[in-house]
Amino acid sequence: MGDTAAASDVARRVGAVLVSFLAVTAAISLAPIQDAVSGGPVGFAEQTRPIAYLLGAPLFGIWDSLSLLSLSQHYAVLATLVALYLGSVSRARRWTVPGRSLRAWAVREAGRAGSALLLLVTFYAAGVVLPRPMTGIRLSEPDLVAIDFHSHTHYSHDGWSLFSAARNREWHEGGGFDVAYVTDHYTWAGVDEAARDNPQRVGERTVLISGAEIRIHRRPTNILGDRSRYLGALDADSVYMDPELLADEARRSGRPPTLLYTMPGGLEWVLPFTADLPSGMIGIEINDGSPRGLEQVRSQRREIIALADSMDLALIGAANLHGWGRTVASWSIMEIPGWQEMTPEGVGDAIEATLHRERRAAVQVLERRMPYHDGSPLLVVTSLPWLTMEHFRMLSLDERASWLLWIAVVVAGMTLRDRRRDLRA
Repeated sequence: MGDTAAASDVARRVGAVLVSFLAVTAAISLAPIQDAVSGGPVGFAEQTRPIAYLLGAPLFGIWDSLSLLSLSQHYAVLATLVALYLGSVSRARRWTVPGRSLRAWAVREAGRAGSALLLLVTFYAAGVVLPRPMTGIRLSEPDLVAIDFHSHTHYSHDGWSLFSAARNREWHEGGGFDVAYVTDHYTWAGVDEAARDNPQRVGERTVLISGAEIRIHRRPTNILGDRSRYLGALDADSVYMDPELLADEARRSGRPPTLLYTMPGGLEWVLPFTADLPSGMIGIEINDGSPRGLEQVRSQRREIIALADSMDLALIGAANLHGWGRTVASWSIMEIPGWQEMTPEGVGDAIEATLHRERRAAVQVLERRMPYHDGSPLLVVTSLPWLTMEHFRMLSLDERASWLLWIAVVVAGMTLRDRRRDLRA
C-alpha cells in the first residue's frame, strides 16, 4: 500500500507543479508561428489543431517539439538525460546497503540504463513512425497560397518504402498546404503517380505538382516545372545536369529554368540566376525540415538572408519530406491571385513566373517557432530546461486545457487506485 500511496502522492505533487507551470507560462506566452526572416508574429495566418490533436496534445506536442530540434539540440537533450541518470545513480549508490555486492549493483544499474535507453529510443521512433494528427495553418487572405517546394515519395532512394504519392498528399493536407512539389531524387515517377489524383482546380484539395532533385554545380538542387524543359540537359540516369545544355534548352523553349538551392549545403556554391547564367538559383531554402537542414538554416540564418538579399534570391521553406514524422517546420506563402480556380499546371506556371519576376520579394516563409542556441555554451548546456520552458510558452489555450484535463485524469486514476488498495487491505 505504501508504494501505491507514494505514487499517488507524487502524482499530486507533479500535477500541482505542472498546473503552476502552465499558469506561469500562459502569462508570458509566445505565438507558435513566426516570420522566418524577422522572427515576428504573423497576422494573416493562424495555427490549426484538429480535435484529435487536442485530445492528445501533451503527447503530440512533445513529439512535434522533438521533430523541430536540430542535431545539436538532440545531442544536448540526450546528454542532459544521461547526466541526470548518472547523477541519480550516484546518489542511489551512496545509500546502498553496506556489504552489498558492487557487481550485483552494477549489473542491476546496467539493466536499468539499457531499459531507459530503449524506452527513449522507442519514444523517439514512435513520434517518427506512428500516424498521428497534425497541426497546420489557415490563411485569412484568399489570394495567399501555402506551398511546399521540397518533398519526396517512395521513389526516392531515401524515402520511406510505403510513402506513396497519396500519403504525401495526405501529409500536406494535414499540414495546411495548398500546393506541394514532388521532388524525388532523379525521377518523375512520383509526379506521375500524384498527377492521376490531382483535382481539376487547385482550390478543391491539395495538389502535387512537378519537380525533381538533381545535381548541378556539384550540389543537389531542386528543379521546378515540366520535365521536358530539363531532360535534354540531364544525363541518362537523370542525375547530373549540364549547365551549358540547360542554357541551350532554355533558349529553345523560351522559358527560364527554375532552380532552388537545397539544404544542407555550402553557401559558397550558390550562383544566382541571370540571363547569362540560366543554371543559377532563383531561390534558396531558409528552412529545411530535416535535422541536418534545421541545424544549418538556424546556425547560418543571417548569412542565408544576406546572401538572398545580395543575389536577389527568393527565400523558401521546405519540408524535405521523406515520409517520416508528422510535423511541419515551415510554409512558403505566395500571393497568386485566383489560384483556387487554376489547374495544377497553371498554378505551377504562376508560381514560377512570380519567382522569376519578384525574386527576393516573391515568398514569405512562416515557420514553427523553435529557439536555437546560436552557439552559446550556456544555452547548449541548458537545452533541456530552456526548450521545455519555450515549449510551454507556445501552448495555445486549448492545448493548456488538454494538459489540465490529462493531469486531472492521471491524478484521479492514481488516487482511485490508492483507495481501492486501502479497501482491500
